[in-house]
Amino acid sequence: MSTLSRLLLIGTILTAVHAPPVVWASSFSVEPVRVILDVQHRTERLVVKNESDRPLTLLVKSYRWTQPHSGTDTYVESEDLIIFPRALTLAAGEERSVRVGLSAPSEQTEQAFRIYLQEQPIKDEETPKGASTRVVMRLGIPVFAQPLKPEAVVKVDDLHVAKGAVHHTFTNEGNSFVTTEEITIKGTDAAGTELFTKGVGGFYLLAGGSRTFDVAFPAESCSRLSTISVTTRNGGKVQQKTLKVSSEACEGK
Repeated sequence: MSTLSRLLLIGTILTAVHAPPVVWASSFSVEPVRVILDVQHRTERLVVKNESDRPLTLLVKSYRWTQPHSGTDTYVESEDLIIFPRALTLAAGEERSVRVGLSAPSEQTEQAFRIYLQEQPIKDEETPKGASTRVVMRLGIPVFAQPLKPEAVVKVDDLHVAKGAVHHTFTNEGNSFVTTEEITIKGTDAAGTELFTKGVGGFYLLAGGSRTFDVAFPAESCSRLSTISVTTRNGGKVQQKTLKVSSEACEGK
């Protein structure tokens, strides 16, 4: 099972009966971990493997994925993707395929989705005897239905310092997603001496989407702070934006 697949797994505890509990769970993997569809490549095959030693039943649902200006990921159940089958049962160690297709190509702006494979609870008689905690696994796969000419245009907006934090917004003005692998926020004094460096983890930025971050820095650095720089690595491209900071930025911290 790939590292990214494991990171996407979300365990939901269903029952816990009498301590000390026995925690047990099924495990499954999916390849590939990202699907890109376009007019030339309108279908993809997901290979699902039951990695556990017991039968596993999965439901497959698709959701429209957007990033409104609030900066949060929003998911709404959608039928715009063709998925078959939408439910499957796998024996221990078995592999099955799930077909994902695009009902209509995206001509101008990319459409983003997430497919969730949700493990279904097994029957009571199959549950181990005694105290146990049942963990159900859920795995999400991003799906991008791309336009004819995909292009991501990422900008850093509203960069400012207030109340002991660096505030900045990332906006994708293009028509296709981008993966932001790394964000580094650095503060220096008037002599160019580094006062602090902060990092923000990677994320997807959808077409037309935006995400806002507030990154706190040490209070003792504020009065000496002269310049803030934000460096991003998006799809292999490096961008940097700098900001001169006045002493008023420390007011109200």
